[in-house]
Amino acid sequence: MTKNKYLTGNIICALPQLKDLFFSRSIIYITHHNADGAVGIVLNYKIMNIKSSELFKKLNLSKVADTLNFSLHIGGPMSQNNGFILHTKDYKSKDTINVTNSVNLTCSTQIIEDIVLRRGPNKYFISLGYSGWGPGQLEKEIIDNSWIHLNEKLDLIFDIDVEMKWKKAIKFTGIDFSKFSSYSGNA
Repeated sequence: MTKNKYLTGNIICALPQLKDLFFSRSIIYITHHNADGAVGIVLNYKIMNIKSSELFKKLNLSKVADTLNFSLHIGGPMSQNNGFILHTKDYKSKDTINVTNSVNLTCSTQIIEDIVLRRGPNKYFISLGYSGWGPGQLEKEIIDNSWIHLNEKLDLIFDIDVEMKWKKAIKFTGIDFSKFSSYSGNA
Protein backbone atom coordinates (compact mmCIF):
# COMPACT_ATOMS: atom_id res chain seq x y z
CA MET A 1 0.00 0.00 0.00
CA THR A 2 1.46 3.38 -0.93
CA LYS A 3 1.76 6.16 1.66
CA ASN A 4 -1.23 8.11 0.30
CA LYS A 5 -3.39 4.99 0.54
CA TYR A 6 -2.85 4.57 4.24
CA LEU A 7 -5.80 5.53 6.42
CA THR A 8 -4.19 7.72 9.12
CA GLY A 9 -6.73 10.42 9.98
CA ASN A 10 -9.65 8.48 8.50
CA ILE A 11 -12.52 6.84 10.32
CA ILE A 12 -13.46 3.24 9.74
CA CYS A 13 -17.02 2.16 10.38
CA ALA A 14 -17.98 -1.44 11.07
CA LEU A 15 -20.38 -2.66 8.42
CA PRO A 16 -23.60 -4.28 9.64
CA GLN A 17 -22.35 -7.79 8.83
CA LEU A 18 -19.36 -7.49 11.20
CA LYS A 19 -20.45 -9.63 14.16
CA ASP A 20 -17.28 -9.45 16.28
CA LEU A 21 -18.25 -9.07 19.96
CA PHE A 22 -16.01 -6.06 20.50
CA PHE A 23 -16.10 -4.32 17.13
CA SER A 24 -19.72 -4.79 16.02
CA ARG A 25 -21.24 -1.37 15.22
CA SER A 26 -18.03 0.43 16.14
CA ILE A 27 -16.40 3.42 14.53
CA ILE A 28 -12.67 3.90 14.89
CA TYR A 29 -10.45 6.90 14.26
CA ILE A 30 -7.18 5.70 12.72
CA THR A 31 -4.25 7.47 14.41
CA HIS A 32 -1.41 5.55 12.74
CA HIS A 33 -1.30 3.38 9.63
CA ASN A 34 1.69 2.18 7.63
CA ALA A 35 3.27 -1.04 6.32
CA ASP A 36 3.76 -2.24 9.92
CA GLY A 37 0.03 -2.11 10.74
CA ALA A 38 -2.57 0.28 12.08
CA VAL A 39 -3.67 1.81 15.39
CA GLY A 40 -6.97 3.48 16.15
CA ILE A 41 -9.33 4.66 18.87
CA VAL A 42 -12.93 3.41 19.08
CA LEU A 43 -15.18 6.48 19.19
CA ASN A 44 -18.49 5.06 20.33
CA TYR A 45 -17.97 2.88 23.43
CA LYS A 46 -18.62 5.10 26.43
CA ILE A 47 -17.99 3.43 29.76
CA MET A 48 -18.80 6.13 32.29
CA ASN A 49 -19.03 9.74 33.29
CA ILE A 50 -16.63 10.69 36.05
CA LYS A 51 -16.05 13.91 37.95
CA SER A 52 -12.60 15.40 37.54
CA SER A 53 -12.04 15.13 41.32
CA GLU A 54 -12.62 11.35 41.15
CA LEU A 55 -10.41 11.00 38.09
CA PHE A 56 -7.63 13.02 39.75
CA LYS A 57 -7.82 10.74 42.77
CA LYS A 58 -7.52 7.64 40.56
CA LEU A 59 -4.57 9.19 38.70
CA ASN A 60 -2.89 10.42 41.92
CA LEU A 61 -2.88 14.01 40.67
CA SER A 62 -3.07 17.06 42.89
CA LYS A 63 -6.55 18.36 43.57
CA VAL A 64 -7.91 21.25 41.57
CA ALA A 65 -10.72 23.53 42.75
CA ASP A 66 -12.65 23.30 39.47
CA THR A 67 -14.80 20.24 38.86
CA LEU A 68 -15.66 18.99 35.39
CA ASN A 69 -17.50 15.91 34.25
CA PHE A 70 -15.51 13.72 31.88
CA SER A 71 -16.81 10.98 29.64
CA LEU A 72 -14.49 7.99 29.53
CA HIS A 73 -14.52 5.60 26.59
CA ILE A 74 -13.00 2.24 25.71
CA GLY A 75 -10.67 2.96 22.77
CA GLY A 76 -10.04 -0.70 22.08
CA PRO A 77 -9.01 -3.99 23.63
CA MET A 78 -5.28 -3.16 23.83
CA SER A 79 -3.60 -1.32 26.78
CA GLN A 80 -6.84 -0.44 28.56
CA ASN A 81 -4.91 0.86 31.57
CA ASN A 82 -3.50 3.68 29.45
CA GLY A 83 -5.24 6.89 28.45
CA PHE A 84 -5.33 8.15 24.86
CA ILE A 85 -6.75 11.64 24.35
CA LEU A 86 -7.68 12.79 20.87
CA HIS A 87 -7.98 16.56 20.72
CA THR A 88 -7.98 19.69 18.61
CA LYS A 89 -4.74 21.37 17.54
CA ASP A 90 -5.06 24.21 20.08
CA TYR A 91 -3.13 22.14 22.65
CA LYS A 92 0.36 20.72 22.49
CA SER A 93 2.73 19.27 25.07
CA LYS A 94 5.94 17.26 24.90
CA ASP A 95 3.74 14.12 24.83
CA THR A 96 1.55 15.29 21.91
CA ILE A 97 1.65 13.48 18.58
CA ASN A 98 0.42 15.15 15.42
CA VAL A 99 -2.11 12.88 13.65
CA THR A 100 -3.49 15.26 10.99
CA ASN A 101 -3.82 18.99 10.34
CA SER A 102 -6.91 18.94 12.60
CA VAL A 103 -6.28 16.32 15.29
CA ASN A 104 -3.56 15.57 17.82
CA LEU A 105 -3.13 12.65 20.22
CA THR A 106 -1.72 13.04 23.73
CA CYS A 107 -1.05 10.15 26.12
CA SER A 108 -0.27 11.76 29.47
CA THR A 109 -2.05 12.74 32.66
CA GLN A 110 -0.87 16.34 32.17
CA ILE A 111 -3.52 16.96 29.51
CA ILE A 112 -6.28 15.96 31.96
CA GLU A 113 -4.96 18.43 34.52
CA ASP A 114 -4.65 21.12 31.82
CA ILE A 115 -8.26 20.54 30.71
CA VAL A 116 -9.51 21.06 34.26
CA LEU A 117 -7.35 24.18 34.63
CA ARG A 118 -8.77 25.51 31.32
CA ARG A 119 -5.33 25.25 29.69
CA GLY A 120 -6.25 22.21 27.62
CA PRO A 121 -7.75 21.80 24.17
CA ASN A 122 -11.19 23.16 23.33
CA LYS A 123 -12.37 19.75 22.15
CA TYR A 124 -11.14 16.36 23.34
CA PHE A 125 -12.07 12.69 23.47
CA ILE A 126 -10.74 10.59 26.35
CA SER A 127 -10.31 6.86 25.89
CA LEU A 128 -8.71 3.98 27.71
CA GLY A 129 -6.99 1.53 25.39
CA TYR A 130 -6.63 1.36 21.64
CA SER A 131 -7.32 -0.95 18.71
CA GLY A 132 -4.48 -2.42 16.69
CA TRP A 133 -3.91 -4.38 13.49
CA GLY A 134 -0.80 -6.18 12.26
CA PRO A 135 0.76 -5.70 8.81
CA GLY A 136 -1.94 -5.97 6.11
CA GLN A 137 -4.64 -7.01 8.60
CA LEU A 138 -6.80 -3.89 8.36
CA GLU A 139 -6.52 -3.86 4.56
CA LYS A 140 -7.70 -7.50 4.48
CA GLU A 141 -10.63 -6.73 6.79
CA ILE A 142 -11.67 -3.86 4.51
CA ILE A 143 -11.45 -6.14 1.44
CA ASP A 144 -13.53 -8.71 3.37
CA ASN A 145 -16.26 -6.05 3.82
CA SER A 146 -15.92 -5.73 7.60
CA TRP A 147 -15.20 -1.98 7.44
CA ILE A 148 -15.87 1.02 5.28
CA HIS A 149 -13.71 4.09 5.65
CA LEU A 150 -14.68 7.74 5.76
CA ASN A 151 -12.55 10.83 5.53
CA GLU A 152 -11.83 12.55 8.84
CA LYS A 153 -15.04 13.99 10.32
CA LEU A 154 -14.36 16.12 13.39
CA ASP A 155 -17.99 16.03 14.52
CA LEU A 156 -17.83 12.21 14.71
CA ILE A 157 -14.79 12.51 16.95
CA PHE A 158 -15.77 15.38 19.22
CA ASP A 159 -19.41 16.47 18.89
CA ILE A 160 -21.93 13.75 18.10
CA ASP A 161 -23.43 11.85 21.03
CA VAL A 162 -21.78 8.43 21.43
CA GLU A 163 -25.04 6.54 20.95
CA MET A 164 -25.60 8.23 17.56
CA LYS A 165 -22.07 8.01 16.12
CA TRP A 166 -22.39 4.66 14.32
CA LYS A 167 -25.71 5.57 12.67
CA LYS A 168 -24.32 8.97 11.68
CA ALA A 169 -21.16 7.38 10.25
CA ILE A 170 -23.23 4.88 8.24
CA LYS A 171 -25.32 7.79 6.96
CA PHE A 172 -22.14 9.61 5.86
CA THR A 173 -21.34 6.68 3.54
CA GLY A 174 -24.47 7.45 1.51
CA ILE A 175 -25.30 3.75 1.34
CA ASP A 176 -28.65 2.38 2.50
CA PHE A 177 -27.54 -0.77 4.31
CA SER A 178 -31.13 -1.80 5.04
CA LYS A 179 -31.24 -3.04 1.44
CA PHE A 180 -28.22 -5.33 1.87
CA SER A 181 -28.01 -8.95 2.92
CA SER A 182 -26.42 -9.67 6.30
CA TYR A 183 -23.99 -11.98 4.48
CA SER A 184 -20.90 -10.66 2.78
CA GLY A 185 -18.33 -11.88 0.31
CA ASN A 186 -16.46 -10.95 -2.80
CA ALA A 187 -17.36 -11.70 -6.39
